[in-house]
Amino acid sequence: MTTSVLVTGATGNQGGSVVDHLLEAETEFDVSGLTRDASSEAARELADRGVSMVEGDLNDPDSFSEHVSDVDAVFVVTNFWTEGYEQQVEQGTNVADVASEVGIDHFVLSGVGSHERDTGVPHFDSAWEIERYATDLDLPMTVLQPVFFFQNLEAFAEDIVEDGRLELPLEEDVSLQMIDTDDVGRVAATVFERRDAFVGERLELAGDERTLTETAEVLSTVTGVDVEPVHVPIEDAYDTFGEEFTEMCEWFNEVGYSADIDALEDRFGFEYTDLETYLREHGWEDKDGMASVPGWVKAM
Repeated sequence: MTTSVLVTGATGNQGGSVVDHLLEAETEFDVSGLTRDASSEAARELADRGVSMVEGDLNDPDSFSEHVSDVDAVFVVTNFWTEGYEQQVEQGTNVADVASEVGIDHFVLSGVGSHERDTGVPHFDSAWEIERYATDLDLPMTVLQPVFFFQNLEAFAEDIVEDGRLELPLEEDVSLQMIDTDDVGRVAATVFERRDAFVGERLELAGDERTLTETAEVLSTVTGVDVEPVHVPIEDAYDTFGEEFTEMCEWFNEVGYSADIDALEDRFGFEYTDLETYLREHGWEDKDGMASVPGWVKAM
């Protein structure tokens, strides 16, 4: 039997990856993508690949309730960096309300690694608030918790390839877990395929773990540039990186993510992308600047 899935943020990084892997899955899925503008180039490209693109605004439940009622399952991702705390929470709870009202079979929520751990980092706490709300509605839910995205390194591309410096407010002995958005999509597709095995679960997702020095070494190997790790003191980071990003790095220094990468690979049956593989597959051997602008940079 074909499972129908509505993917929010279908034209974005995470949602787009989920769409890709649903279309490639051995199980047949009927994939719909929610977008504010179905006439956009990105939406038309997805439509050409067989995705049913539907319009809706997460701020307005009436605009997407019919689309949720038409499917078996929904993938929900919201964006703190573009919407802010209150608006992000409202969008996530709007989808949860509609999903509850129509009796959705599977509600897959993408949050942030360790967002349930009372971190005090606003974009972690907002994801936790959405999850708690959905839990109170007794939705058949799976929560995905990706850690720091490899894609965030795009923000430092120019400094890395032109100046040979990787500057982050991370202490020398701190290992940072990272993941490729493509692996989030792969996991999501598996979760939809094996619904009964994953309803009620929360999965912290990571593919590699590196200190700043180790990250600089991998970058040096791939780019051919001698990259120096620069450990920026937290007190000096607020002006450069912004308050939200700096608070996150302060939490990295004091606590950090706790994904079990080996256990994830055993359970899902594939190797998650490591840092070197990601860099080679995304053009870092001949890098000349940012290929994309991470959300936290746009929000500064």
